[in-house]
Amino acid sequence: AQRQARRAETEKQLKARKAEKEKTCVKFESRMATWEARHAARPRKETDKWDSESACTESTAPSAGFVEEVHAAEVQRHASMDKDVRKLAKVLREICKLEECRHLETLQAA
Repeated sequence: AQRQARRAETEKQLKARKAEKEKTCVKFESRMATWEARHAARPRKETDKWDSESACTESTAPSAGFVEEVHAAEVQRHASMDKDVRKLAKVLREICKLEECRHLETLQAA
């Protein structure tokens, strides 16, 4: 008798939770529908002229290469001023020298 009463109570609570969930789903769907309606009614922004325009035209192509060379040289100069970069460059030079050698000691080979 107690089991049946508990089972009935549990089923009753389950139905109440399902009904509550259904209500929240309906509310959510109605909010989403109104949002989509508002969103669809808004006029679309045109893409900005500068965003949609090609940067690889004849007038800009020759100067772009020069700018990249200047930037690369500037980046190289700025990087060579950093202490850590200099240390790592030295280590890389030493590694290259060791790779060129044919006879390495056991610790150098590792």
